[in-house]
Amino acid sequence: MATPRLNKELYNNITRLKLLNATTSDPKFVLEKSPFDEDVDEQETGASANPKDILIIGRIFPESEIFREGAFQIEMKLTPNFPFDPPEVRFLTQIYHPNVAKDGKFCHELLVREAKYSNKMALVDAVKAVIQYIDTPNLEHPMRADVGCEYVENRSEFNRQALECVRQHALLRN
Repeated sequence: MATPRLNKELYNNITRLKLLNATTSDPKFVLEKSPFDEDVDEQETGASANPKDILIIGRIFPESEIFREGAFQIEMKLTPNFPFDPPEVRFLTQIYHPNVAKDGKFCHELLVREAKYSNKMALVDAVKAVIQYIDTPNLEHPMRADVGCEYVENRSEFNRQALECVRQHALLRN
């Protein structure tokens, strides 16, 4: 984030995220923390020329039958090279899903620099990609092969485990 142009680009991305509203937006997302929060000093956030990673935290609201009962907090970590490097996405709320590792790490080809990521991709697009994969798992590249196999071979058990996890760990949809 060394240049004012990049700071402005990040600010515009954050502003677009703030404009989302969980009940009426597409994607359904609520921004909870960003480097441009009014009560945070810009020097502390990494939003200036500071080479620290930048964290953005928010809640997603999937629409699939199992996951629509809850909201899930995610963290998007931006490197100082954003938007040239994709955001790293991690679930802070535990979720039972083939595309989310046990530690919460999430992977999507749109968020991999060597794959389909483009520096023209907005953070809103990253949020859409996360929700899309939660609602429709990518079983070709699961983060948890055992959960992916269960999803294919024993859907009723996957649904039971996933729903139990939602009920135990997901945040309320409000």
